[in-house]
Amino acid sequence: MADTSAPGRPARRKAQTGIVELVVMLAVATLALVYGWNQRHSGDLTAETGVGYILGIVGSVFMLLLLIYPLRKRIRALAALGGVPTWFRLHMMLGIAGPVLIILHSNYKLGSLNSTVALSSMLIVAGSGLIGRFFYARIHRGLYGRRHELDALRAEVTALRGGVAVKAGDAVDTCLRDWQRHRLNDDKGLMQALIRVWTGPFARARISGQVLALAAPQERAAMKTRLRPYLRATARVQGFVMYERLFALWHLLHLPLFFILVLAALAHVVAVHLY
Repeated sequence: MADTSAPGRPARRKAQTGIVELVVMLAVATLALVYGWNQRHSGDLTAETGVGYILGIVGSVFMLLLLIYPLRKRIRALAALGGVPTWFRLHMMLGIAGPVLIILHSNYKLGSLNSTVALSSMLIVAGSGLIGRFFYARIHRGLYGRRHELDALRAEVTALRGGVAVKAGDAVDTCLRDWQRHRLNDDKGLMQALIRVWTGPFARARISGQVLALAAPQERAAMKTRLRPYLRATARVQGFVMYERLFALWHLLHLPLFFILVLAALAHVVAVHLY
């Protein structure tokens, strides 16, 4: 007999790999920051000279290299630079390594106004990047996987509803169809998507009670078992829609923040070397 679960294994392995890589990168970054914090009074790191100065240059270059990933996604002529998944991996690594190096460069001190603005902008962009990665993972198969298709998720819901209706009859099918049309339509904005996810457990409990009330007493236990995968599938659709809209909003905010960071960093470099 064929192993029907085999096609999903590579996607799961990629998802697990992405999580492990992210955890390792964050662990290494945390250790570096803790070490730098403990050594901040030793005088070994200064922003103006030596290793501290070099860390600032390397960290700034890493932050500029973050631009390659969005450019590679949108400009086909850059295909020679490598695949999009590869650059996404590098984007993640650089997005963690760059801020860590710059924090070490600053030696945990705020200094002048332009350096304070540059450091604050970088921390905001780095925090925004972590939030974006969370949203990204919710609408992809793991951090490096292919994007889920909303239509496929909806088709799964409809197929599961059909499986319930075959055993339960037209009344249950009509009840579920009306509920699905109300809860899964996507003509509303982000706030409606958030409300649907937050109220989802209560809505699913209510429709489950309505369906069980329509079933014969001796069929209710079996009906409850058949309903579970259907209701889980509806929750996945609602979650996907919410995270997709959150990710779109994040994109609108993250790019301007990044350009503010670039301008602040350039102003800092110019001020340091001219004054």
